[in-house]
Order: sequence, then C-alpha cells, then structure tokens
Amino acid sequence: MSNIKELVKLAADSMKNRTLDELLENDRGFQNRLEEEKEALEAVKELGLTEEQRSAVETLVSRKDETEYDYRVNAYMAGMIDAYEILKQFDLTKE
Repeated sequence: MSNIKELVKLAADSMKNRTLDELLENDRGFQNRLEEEKEALEAVKELGLTEEQRSAVETLVSRKDETEYDYRVNAYMAGMIDAYEILKQFDLTKE
C-alpha cells in the first residue's frame, strides 16, 4: 500500500494544484472567506499587541494553517487511493 501511495502522490501532485486552483478560483464562498481572512489578519496587526501576544497569535495561525494543509493533503491522497481501489475492483488497472 505504501508503494501505491507514493506513486499516486507523485502523479497526483502535479495535477492537484492545477485542479484545486481552478476549483477554488470558481468557489465564491471560498473567495469570500479568503477575503474575510485577509481583513481579519489586518485587524490583528492593528491591535497594538505586545511582541509576546503577537508571537502567540502568529504561532496559533501558523500551526492551524499547517495542520489544515496536512489534513487536506491526506484527504486528497485518501480519495486518490480509494479511486484507485475502485478501479482495481472493476479490473480497470494494468495490474
């Protein structure tokens, strides 16, 4: 399973960014939330936080972003592996 996962990951890596970018670009809800996120970050910058407070907020935001990214990568890979398994069950692979 790990060999399949690595092969699928390599193949999908080049496709996912193009596909994902297109989907996100056309997703109005996502675009609205992205704009709201930018506005919220600007508001945080204007709060006059101490260096310690600013560091805590930046760390929280960074770790949340990293965790969400890892989750999305793994969810994408799970979908690709599931799709491959379905194709295999219908004997549509070259194995």
